[in-house]
Amino acid sequence: MPPRFKELYKHVPSAREVRQRRLLQDAQLRRLHREQAFMGKRVRYRTTPQESETETEYEFTQTDTEKLAEGLGSADHEQRMEALGTLSSKLEQPSEELRRFIVDGRCMELLTAVISGTDSDETVQSLWCVTNVAANESSQVAGRALDAAPYVVPLLTSSNVEIRNQAAWALGNMAAEGEGARNQLQANGALDALVHLADCETDSEVQQTAWFAVSNMARTPSAYFDSLFDKMKLPQLVARQAEALAEDSTGCLAELAWVSAYLTAAGSTDKIDQFLEAGAADAFLKRTAAAADVALLIPVIRTLGNIAAGTDTQTHQLVGKPGFLDLVARCIGASTGSRAVEKEALWVLSNVTAGSKDDVDAVMGHAHMVESLVRIVETQTFDIKKEAAFSLLNIALVGERVGDLPNERLVSEFVDFVRSQDEQLVRLGVQFIAVLFAQLPGRQGPDLLRGVEGGIDALENLVAVTDSDETRSAASALIDSYYGDDADAE
Repeated sequence: MPPRFKELYKHVPSAREVRQRRLLQDAQLRRLHREQAFMGKRVRYRTTPQESETETEYEFTQTDTEKLAEGLGSADHEQRMEALGTLSSKLEQPSEELRRFIVDGRCMELLTAVISGTDSDETVQSLWCVTNVAANESSQVAGRALDAAPYVVPLLTSSNVEIRNQAAWALGNMAAEGEGARNQLQANGALDALVHLADCETDSEVQQTAWFAVSNMARTPSAYFDSLFDKMKLPQLVARQAEALAEDSTGCLAELAWVSAYLTAAGSTDKIDQFLEAGAADAFLKRTAAAADVALLIPVIRTLGNIAAGTDTQTHQLVGKPGFLDLVARCIGASTGSRAVEKEALWVLSNVTAGSKDDVDAVMGHAHMVESLVRIVETQTFDIKKEAAFSLLNIALVGERVGDLPNERLVSEFVDFVRSQDEQLVRLGVQFIAVLFAQLPGRQGPDLLRGVEGGIDALENLVAVTDSDETRSAASALIDSYYGDDADAE
């Protein structure tokens, strides 16, 4: 039996441990905000090229819906097709009257009747309507599309390529609506059918649409998430497909990456291990070595970021993969021209540098990586600066490499953080200055701060205005150290 007396004593953390704990808390908060942003509804509208840009939503009236219902229920093929064409175009920007027709009227009943028919043109057009109903921003409207799910799923095996494509598209939009919708679709057999279609389809457009639908089915929460790994072996299937795709199939590769982003965002340690063992990360790194397509890079970088946010072992595995650091460096080096890609890559790097000293050393050893981080802190807007600052602070604290950073350039930027109104930026500024004071020999840290105009004033003002006792205490200790008092930063 282990001794119980240890429980009586509370460990008093050092300043270094407090800073590392704060970094971990900030990283967890940033991850939560990031997941909330990218787990939002991702749907695809099908648009009507001939739709007049001058038409507005209020032009659709109750008389129009009555005429529409009459056309959809007509025994005449031409009248049904005309009604379906009108409905599909109006669904792109539905009026209040049309929304009522969908939610409370006979719209879905009439559409499912047409879907169940034998005319392929009518089936495609009615699926188009269901697709746009499911894409609506209103949950009340979009939720009604699920009425058609039992009739849409069997169409995934249709011999008509356009029907297969539109059926997968409709189901993909339905799956974006939420946990209840995904569980209902899974109960209707949609998940198995979509995975089979994505794996076996020979038409590239249908295959891309099928993977889009699978990606929305892979979101969490869901009652069947474990089966995506244990039964369907999605990580292995994704890896195999990513390797086998033609070089010009970037759209399909992007959808495979979205599947991976959702799987790794919610996956436990053992599930991320499965993903790594399947070789999916290797396949994406190989296929994006020279990619510039933002639509492809974003889900790939998000997938890598989710892995890097795992255990230190998983992060270390990722860092050692050929092309990983090259891709991250390229994405933060302004070569893509995309703020979204740059920000995602900085998130990846902040997780890598929060891992082990060996991983920090690998980052430091990569050409231009640190220079890119410094450039971002010096020139970018505060939201991007903040992401780069986390990596620089990790390099200094976790990697104990503060002496290898261009601190003369950085200290003024971190003092600007102290002056900001953003609490997280303020903490970053204080923490970085504290590391300079603690890790640089002699009085180099205070001397660097002395070289910044108004540097000590920023700390003194912070003590006066901050509501955080922790921040006030840290800033006060730095002021004491600056003036030579015996305040050991460690």
